Amino acid sequence: MSKAKLVVASLAVAALMAQSAAGAVDAAAAKSKTTNTKSQSQSAVKTLNHLNPIKLTSKSTVRLSNVNILSQNEGSVLTYTLTYQNNDSKAISLVDYWTKVKTKSGTVYSVTAIGTDKEKKKVVPGSTVSVTYTAKIAKNLKFSDLQFQVIKWNFSVAGYEQILGSINIPASYSVATPVNTTRKLVLNDMAMNAKVMGVNVLGLGDYNYVNVSLYLQNASSKTLENLNFKYVIQTASGTPFALTPDAASSTYQILPQEAKTLNLVAKLPKNVNLNNLLMVLVQTDETSKSDIPVASLNLGTRKGQTSKTAVNKEKVLKVDNTNISTRIESISRNQSFGESALSVQFAFKNNGDKTVTVPNYSFEVQLGNKSYPLTASGMEGLSLEPGEEQMISLDGNIPVVANAEDMELILKTSTGSSAQTPEQPATPVSSASSYPIAVYSLPEFTEMQHALGQERLIKNNDGTYGVTLDSIQKLPWNDGNLLSTKITITNKGIKAAKLPDFVGAYKMDLTSLSSTVQLVNSNTSQVLGPGEKTSVYVVANVPSNLKFSQLQVQLLQKAGTDKTSNWIMFSNYGNTSDLKVIADGSYNNLETVDKKADLMTRKTYMYKGSTNDIIYTELIMRNLEDKQNNLSQLTGYFQTEDGQYYKADVNQVKTTMGPKSAGLASFSAKVPKGTVVSNWKLVVGESITENKFTDAEGKPTGYVNANAMELKLESRDIKNTLKGVELFPYTLDVREIEGRTNSSGLEVKMKYDLKRDLTFQMGEFQHKFVMEVMDSSGARFEKEVELEKDITVGGNMSYSFTVNDLIFGTSRSGAFQFSIYDSYQGVKTKIATYAVPYVNSDLYR
Repeated sequence: MSKAKLVVASLAVAALMAQSAAGAVDAAAAKSKTTNTKSQSQSAVKTLNHLNPIKLTSKSTVRLSNVNILSQNEGSVLTYTLTYQNNDSKAISLVDYWTKVKTKSGTVYSVTAIGTDKEKKKVVPGSTVSVTYTAKIAKNLKFSDLQFQVIKWNFSVAGYEQILGSINIPASYSVATPVNTTRKLVLNDMAMNAKVMGVNVLGLGDYNYVNVSLYLQNASSKTLENLNFKYVIQTASGTPFALTPDAASSTYQILPQEAKTLNLVAKLPKNVNLNNLLMVLVQTDETSKSDIPVASLNLGTRKGQTSKTAVNKEKVLKVDNTNISTRIESISRNQSFGESALSVQFAFKNNGDKTVTVPNYSFEVQLGNKSYPLTASGMEGLSLEPGEEQMISLDGNIPVVANAEDMELILKTSTGSSAQTPEQPATPVSSASSYPIAVYSLPEFTEMQHALGQERLIKNNDGTYGVTLDSIQKLPWNDGNLLSTKITITNKGIKAAKLPDFVGAYKMDLTSLSSTVQLVNSNTSQVLGPGEKTSVYVVANVPSNLKFSQLQVQLLQKAGTDKTSNWIMFSNYGNTSDLKVIADGSYNNLETVDKKADLMTRKTYMYKGSTNDIIYTELIMRNLEDKQNNLSQLTGYFQTEDGQYYKADVNQVKTTMGPKSAGLASFSAKVPKGTVVSNWKLVVGESITENKFTDAEGKPTGYVNANAMELKLESRDIKNTLKGVELFPYTLDVREIEGRTNSSGLEVKMKYDLKRDLTFQMGEFQHKFVMEVMDSSGARFEKEVELEKDITVGGNMSYSFTVNDLIFGTSRSGAFQFSIYDSYQGVKTKIATYAVPYVNSDLYR
């Protein structure tokens, strides 16, 4: 084959892209006069467009419109584009022209047209045709080291090559497209615009992570789908590093006139100079099966650059061409043994005009060269409507000695599978790994380890809340203790807010409680109006001898059937909260929502039995709600002066009570015979059963809101009259009483008035009257009387009973001693006595 035919074959080319840096469209050029200074500064930079073209004829020219170098192992790959402009009246045959590249030292490199351009043969009048050529050149050559020759085949000159001219690129010229400047690309018959929207450099440990946002717009009439691009960062010295797309950027489709922003990352050692980094777009030439550079975009980086988000500042991320602002809302820390539990509230806000699904980002805390993962709750499947803001919780453990200024929060995302990287791009980011795309300085911690009484603000998707750890009580319970923690939540917003479905958890020192933890929310609707409060109780059984130096209590929110996430955690060092002591005669206020009430001690007695005694306390319980209500069922323990506890049996109203009405509640416990009561208290709280307040017939599994009510033991005087005999709320007046004997015994008859104080509601009345008859010999006989059964409420009522004993058969005159006892659980206390004469005629005829 002749040399001419070879040339003809090699010149059958077509343009892959037609673009020079001067032909780039700078978005800033259209701005107002306030940006003129910046525009003039940019236009002062000389680009390929400032190079003089070479004349083909007196009217037609060829110019260098694009040039790229891709560094590889043994050398570099050069591509450059010549754009032929035909201003003549007849077609220009590209068969007549060729090009070479040579260095200033004289080394000549042969070039070939890329495969997609080999079919272009002519330039018709009035048109332009771009042809891209490629060559293997020596490593470390720069653009300014090269001369680009345009040759015309002329068989009348020696060697048949007529050099029409050479193009040199001065070292001061800018070849790559600047940041935020549009580059027009032509790929086969597809046109697109490319632009570097932003560059972040994140320095972590021994590496810098360079994140690039690459904007691609489809400027053609066909859909662009999964362009076979590879992306490379090149340093000023020519060292290449792979740029890897994230998961959302690895496969994509761009409709005509649509745009998409790709997120790309490269991992560079810290000692790599960041000055003037370039991003090179690379494609595989189908003819040569080799990688060739098709565009160079300047990243505008500088040495020592870092892109850390300052405290209280937002970081904007690009998600599906939409701006998503991110920020740290708040951060708290609970110190423990050797580590701290860190909790970060993190916000995402959609600043765009379409719904966006946020990528499943991961998070970690960087401390020096070490990182600590955080669990992101609420991240999976997070979708944001336009203008919508969502909060997520980030939780994890860090060293206890870490300070906020020494740490950084890292937002990371997983990369997707991408095309094979070009030859020897150093330290690529694995397509299966997660890489950082944002770094945040941490604000000062809210320290939670001494948190009693301190309010912490929590802002999430449902509202803004003030959360206060009110108390951590250790309470007697069966053969052990209860830990009962009260947490108050206040709606700090201006509209109703919904509370999560909570779960409670405890950790003592380094050990999590294995027993069942009960969680009681006093607001059963889980909706709080503006300014409203609710109390949440976390209750667990613990051994009575359990010792600990630190207690952590946590509210978790349910995120699914078996999933929970942290909502808030408090730590408490030292002792639990002391019980509030309510002085005798003062009110014990119960502030539970919809169950507001108060308690006051009325009487405390000791019933002295034959084998043991019974301590008995009577309380008045008032309904402070403005509606009829079921008040809390109560649990009580008698506390001795030396800290011993006796569980109390409780008797109280089981039915609803009207507004402002009062009821009686009694507490009693058996104690050893002869027990001396001095400085005793009644520990009383509101009963709970399986994560809710106990209903009227429920069996308590714990209690909350306990206070210690001072008790004043009263002695009961024995009345020497049968008038005004009190068994509260009943009062008995015996108007007349007589006894008649006969051969079989004694008949006692009396007339009485029995009154009941209807001011107070009560449950089952557990007291009884015991009426005792004792004759002169000291023989005693008893009759147990139930109120409102054996004797009834009313005036001038009659009651009689018979003592069948022969001892009375001979008694005809004199009197017998009649006594009335208060009988409680079979133990009697005498409350009245009176001498009653015998009447041996018919009584009350």
